[in-house]
Amino acid sequence: MSSNKRIFYACQAVAIADIGTAVYTTGNMVHGVQSLSTNTTFNPEQVFEYGQIEIYENIEGTPDVEVTIEKAIDGYPLIYHMASTGVAGLAASQSGLAGRSKQQCDLRLGIFDEGALNVAGSTTNGGKAEVEVYCSGMYIGSVSYTIPVEGFCTESVTLQGNNKQWLTGSNVFISDTLAGEFDGADVPLARGDANNPSGGVQRREDVMLATSIIPASVTGVVGTGVGNGISDGVPYVHIQNVSISTDFSREDILEIGSKTPYYRPAGFPIEVTCEIEAISGSGDFVSAYEEGNPTLFNTTASGDNTAEEKIYFVLRGGHAFDLGTKNRLTSVSYGGGDATGGNVSTSYSYTNFNDLDVQWSGDYIGFNSI
Repeated sequence: MSSNKRIFYACQAVAIADIGTAVYTTGNMVHGVQSLSTNTTFNPEQVFEYGQIEIYENIEGTPDVEVTIEKAIDGYPLIYHMASTGVAGLAASQSGLAGRSKQQCDLRLGIFDEGALNVAGSTTNGGKAEVEVYCSGMYIGSVSYTIPVEGFCTESVTLQGNNKQWLTGSNVFISDTLAGEFDGADVPLARGDANNPSGGVQRREDVMLATSIIPASVTGVVGTGVGNGISDGVPYVHIQNVSISTDFSREDILEIGSKTPYYRPAGFPIEVTCEIEAISGSGDFVSAYEEGNPTLFNTTASGDNTAEEKIYFVLRGGHAFDLGTKNRLTSVSYGGGDATGGNVSTSYSYTNFNDLDVQWSGDYIGFNSI
């Protein structure tokens, strides 16, 4: 057991590795973690019988384990990538949702002495974590990315599995050596490679509008190509927030002779959503016609009010989010500007199916291309 009276951020460290990894390295440690929570459900099933009101048997099903982690986008590998290392270095056609959805990983949360300045300086339990949570065979359940106008960019990932163990003593993996980079001098990563990413923890100023593609239905955007939201360093549209998310909607495939699910496949088709909020200077200029938008007549979108659009956001730190070319506007809301002095803003909601390629210049061959 731990000697701690409490657990707080400075005495925790997280590692993610490919399923079954026996030897961890410093590259398995997750940097920039902001929060981690676990939820375990045991799924009992009740059996009753004729002849008595009391329960006959309370059968316990396979436990469901969920771990939700949020990290700052800081130039280091994203959780999404660390949890699906089996597709590293593959082409875009193999490293999108379909390729990453089948990957599994192991996660470890080490809890060190709360009295140490950092986990690398902890000396209790021979320098190892005093307690460790080990979750094995985890699948990616959902991912979301937030690019806000206030604060820093974040990633949130939920991992799902059926096995969680609490380890102590010599059974723990994470040690002061493995977590040696968390020594009080750890800083965000600026890779400085051919794509020249930098900027530390990413903020609003690190969104590279000159190499991004904003949907043409956002008022003020010019054209549909790369850099359509900016000219000579001046943005055409004043975006406040961008959020990108998807849920893999996994279901268990069971088999006779085993309590553990045979597989937890993603529930394709998978819906990908993107929300873009912008300050409005003249209105949303999105019209809704009973017969469809006349400008789309004699096209594949005849009778529709919306067309398929491209979405692609690039961050200075070496990350990019490619939502492909088939995003459709599902709703637009105009509001604010009330008598208390607020500004009018417009929120645009887009969806596509099965198209989200999260790129990182560290190991992704298609970075900065759509």
